[in-house]
Amino acid sequence: MSPRILVVCTANVCRSPVIEAMLGQRLGPGFEVTSAGVRAPVGRPIDPDSAEQLRRRGLDVPQHAARQLTRELVAESDLVLTATRAHRAEVLDLDPRALRRTFTALELAGLVEDAEADSVAELVADAAARRSQGPVDVDLVDPIGRSEQVHAEVATRIEAAVASIASALQRVRS
Repeated sequence: MSPRILVVCTANVCRSPVIEAMLGQRLGPGFEVTSAGVRAPVGRPIDPDSAEQLRRRGLDVPQHAARQLTRELVAESDLVLTATRAHRAEVLDLDPRALRRTFTALELAGLVEDAEADSVAELVADAAARRSQGPVDVDLVDPIGRSEQVHAEVATRIEAAVASIASALQRVRS
């Protein structure tokens, strides 16, 4: 069974669909990457400015419809990536058992760069054990309704985090 990765932000129209698209396209087959929002306007497409950031990086813009985060989505996931620590707290309010597999994307990126593991589960467990040693700046600012420059800055931070996370996940899956 493919490892299931859930990406969470507020509305599921900017940060989480960008992370989902970048990570999914980078990982390819063998991983299931989805997203949801803690306060999603269900059915809304990806924000046009966020879609533009994907296009500028040569990535496909997904057919996306925002969906609401649920306890079931969290429970089904092997790894949950959030845009901020506040989102991580909301995930854990839904399912406290997800603590050891829920990280902000920037946090996990800083924890897996030099990790040595033999499976996705082992990689996630190692990151959870080293959580206190991770980066301090782990929140992605919400770019919705903000300038193109803010969208670009957020996408650049996401792109760097996704590169680290994808590299680590591919090492343990190959």
